[in-house]
This record gives sequence, C-alpha cells and structure tokens, in this order.
Amino acid sequence: MVLNLNRCSGCLTCEVACKMVNGTRTGVDYTTVERVEWGQFPDAHRRYKINICMHCENASCIAACPTKASYATDEGVVLVDYDKCIGCGACVTACPYGARTLVTDQPFAFGDDPLPCEEQQADLGNIVEKCTFCYGRVQNGEAPMCTVHCPGQCRVFGDVDDPESDVSKYIESHKAVHVEGTHIWYVAPEGYPEDELPKTPVDQYLANQAKNA
Repeated sequence: MVLNLNRCSGCLTCEVACKMVNGTRTGVDYTTVERVEWGQFPDAHRRYKINICMHCENASCIAACPTKASYATDEGVVLVDYDKCIGCGACVTACPYGARTLVTDQPFAFGDDPLPCEEQQADLGNIVEKCTFCYGRVQNGEAPMCTVHCPGQCRVFGDVDDPESDVSKYIESHKAVHVEGTHIWYVAPEGYPEDELPKTPVDQYLANQAKNA
C-alpha cells in the first residue's frame, strides 16, 4: 500500500470505513489519522499522518506469538488466527508501530447492544485485532475498504510484484519511498517533519526506546 500524505485531508473517512467493514469496538482502530503541524506563522503548515499495520516482512509480532496465531500469508499480509490467539498480548508488546489492540472488555459504541456493524466481532474477546488489508476482499479481487472510500485517493493498493499494476506505476510516477522491511510506501509533502515519516521496524523500535528512556 502507498500512503500519499500530500492528498490526505484528515477527513477520517478511512477510519469510519474500516470500522464499518470490520465491526471493531470503541477504541479498537485498525487505522488512525493524526494531525501534523510544523513551522510558524506566516510559514505554518498542516498535513496528516496515517497510522496502519506495516505488514512487516520479518514481523516481530509473529516471532513473539507463542501459539503461532500471528502469521503471514504467501503475499506477505500479516494476520491473526483468532482460534489460536490466547490473548497473551506478546505480539502487542512486540509491535514497534502500536498497530495491534488486545480486545478484552472494550464497550460497544452505544451501551450493551452491538450496532449492526459491530455484530461480526461481538462474540470475540481476549484476542488481538489489527489491520488485515481487508484480506478477504483482496482474495475476491476487491481493494481494502479504506482505499475504496478515501475521497482524496491518498491510499493505493495492489501487487507490487507486477510492474504493470496500478500501484507499481503509482510508485514510479510519484517517486514513492519504500519503508524497508515492510509492505508500505509513502509520498511525503515538502518540508514534512522527518520524525513523523514512517520508519523501518528497527528504527521505529529504537525511536520508541529513546522516547521512553
């Protein structure tokens, strides 16, 4: 997936679309959008930062999982087998991007009864949830829901191994930067703060350590 930060308006449509299709509870978000500001008036700027599972090539969450509930598909999508997940939270701790949520007693949006969009996950508990790149949709030839509904078309998804795919052409035409060790590329606005750009798994881990020291 390519994240073009030049085109993100911070509308949060991706967050809503993701929650609707995945039925996640309050506080369980597979993707989030944060405001990023830099400079001072009259040369002040505002853009947005997109947070999502980076689907790492050698994912630390997979290595940390004691039951092999976390795994990678042949295409490189990192998923969780809910039937094997015991809710130990080891993968949550191991993920340098904070892209996983341990679901225990998170409430539904309105009281004790789930909304229609929440029903598919209503019976799940003590498991870890995360972005799946809408793997079921992708297997059916469809795109992840966040890319479908983004009005700014700032997310582009596809097969980077196919040089003729839309995403491969987009990467080339927009000079998208690959986050080494992950399946994410990005296009950053001019002057965008470097410390807010996506980092490699190792660099993100080191940044987390320095922040928490």
